Parts: sequence; structure tokens; C-alpha cells
Amino acid sequence: MAGPVENKGSITLRNAREVAAAFGVGVAGGYLAGRALRRGMDGRSARVPQGTTEERTKRYYNEAQSYLTGQLQGTCHFGYTEVGQPFALGTALHGMEVQLGQALGLEPGATVVDAGCGFGRVAKTMASEFGLNVIGVDLVPQRVEEARRFAQEHGVSDRVSFIEGSYSKLPLKDNSVDAIYTMETLCHADSLEDTLAEFRRVLKPGGKLVNVEYTIPPHESLGRIRRKITDTMVNNTGMASIGHFTHGAFPSIMESAGFEGVDVRDISQNVWPTWHHLFKQALQDNRTKLLPKILHGTLMDTPNLAGSLMIWPYRRQLRENIITSTKPNIDSQQGKI
Repeated sequence: MAGPVENKGSITLRNAREVAAAFGVGVAGGYLAGRALRRGMDGRSARVPQGTTEERTKRYYNEAQSYLTGQLQGTCHFGYTEVGQPFALGTALHGMEVQLGQALGLEPGATVVDAGCGFGRVAKTMASEFGLNVIGVDLVPQRVEEARRFAQEHGVSDRVSFIEGSYSKLPLKDNSVDAIYTMETLCHADSLEDTLAEFRRVLKPGGKLVNVEYTIPPHESLGRIRRKITDTMVNNTGMASIGHFTHGAFPSIMESAGFEGVDVRDISQNVWPTWHHLFKQALQDNRTKLLPKILHGTLMDTPNLAGSLMIWPYRRQLRENIITSTKPNIDSQQGKI
């Protein structure tokens, strides 16, 4: 006799355990959460993201503005804490920006592009603490407006400027900037190949590219429920390129794009305290909201809440990295200096 057939809406004990592990709840809670997630991901409850990658990215950041200006103090990135040191959110967020500035390693007065500048917090640090001239680029008009206000308020508006638009189509001349950085924003590139080609175009020969980015396990290595969770998160946040960022992939990504001297530094354990803080804060701040969202299958409609709940239980599968590479002094692709 044929074995039992799992229908489309069912959640098996194995899946319930997987969801329970992801959410840090018991198997019964995992069963309920799994049913809710399946309902939402099958489109019966959760909102189905529409539009282009840029449109979905804009929608995500517009809807996440209160979270980013509240929980993350106006930054759009995780924090860096030295292993063994006490955690304080503000110190950690600033610490990540310091790590970026040190990775850039530029002399004061150098010109850099902040690709996906958000509210301008990182640009302010690069200008005020590292003496850099910063050109920030962001898709979302409200974020660009706030970045300009923040720069003026903090006395760096003479060293930073902001452009509303896509970092994949920079209104800059060839070979014109000393460095480009992304702070957890390269994942939003609609075409990773085109974006890296654009970065390479505007960098001076010998210019540096620094990316603070996540890497993830290969999609096929994930369990069925975790694949669905990942796919829904990616679609809801406009992270079109995150699928390329598997563990160990960045050297070949950058070398294929014409960069050299690629170095990948794993800082995962340094961001774990921030992930743990966000996980605990999400549970504390949403005690009365979580159960209805889980039961109605709408948890994934609020990506920052869902992400805060998942990132700590998933911490050993995810990595945070600082990737540095340079544009060759001799452009081998173009045959010119």
C-alpha cells in the first residue's frame, strides 16, 4: 500500500520541529507557526509583493522607516561588538561604521560613494571621523531628504552630498572616485553583474570597493520550510542579489567582475550580540501582536519583525562579512591605464 500523501496545506512533525527550531518555540508552537507560514506563503493571507526590485526595495524601506529610526537609531545596518566586550546598541552601531572606515583605509580628503546611503548616518561618520568626502546615493526620496538634514545638523554638509537614484546607474564620470562602499545594501542590486560593472567604471585605477554584506547557505541546502521563509523574506525586501551571496562565493564574484586582491573577513560573532538584542526586543515589544500574526499567517508581512525573530535562531547558518577588493591599476579588460 502506498504511504501517506502530504497534501499541500499539511505540516508534518518534521516540518513542525524545523519551524520550532527556527522560532525557538516548542513543537506545538512550531506546528501552528508552520501552518500559518504556509497559509501566508501560499498567498491566502500574506501580502504578495508586487513590482520591480526597485519598487519592492522602496516599499520595504518606506514601511520600515519607523523601525530603522527607532530600533536601529537611524542606521540601516547591524552593530559590531568585540568578542567578550559588553554590548551597547549605540556603541555597536558606531563600531560597525568604524570597521568600515578602517577597511577603506583612505587618506583624509579622498572621495567615496556610499551606495545605498539610507539616512546618511554612515556618511556622517566617514566625513567627521575619517575626513572623507562622501557622495551618498539612495533610491528613497525621504531617506535622501533626511540624510541632507542630518548632515546639516551635524556640520558635515560641506563634505557630503546626496543623490536620489540607483547606485547601478551613477551620474559620475569614469575613473572619478577613490572608493565605493555598501553597508548591507549590495543585496538589493537588481543585476549584480551590472552593478559591479558600474562600480568598476567610476572607481579610479587602484580604487577600493568595500562591502559589508551577509552570506547565506546554498538555497538547495535549506529545508523546505526555511526555503519558503527565505524566499518570502527576499521578495518582501527586494534583496534580488542575496541568492548569489552564498558562503565562500565573494572571491569569485569580485574576480569575475574585474576586481583583484579580494579579502573576506568573517565578522559574524561580532554581530551576534546585535542579533540577540533585536531578537529579545522583538519578543518584548510584540507580545500581544505575535500570536495573531502567526495564527493569521501574516508575520511575513512585517519583514523587520520576522527577520528579528529569525536571525538569532539562524545565526550559525548566516554570516556577516567585510569584503574588500580593488580595481586594477591597469585595466586588463580595456587595455589601458
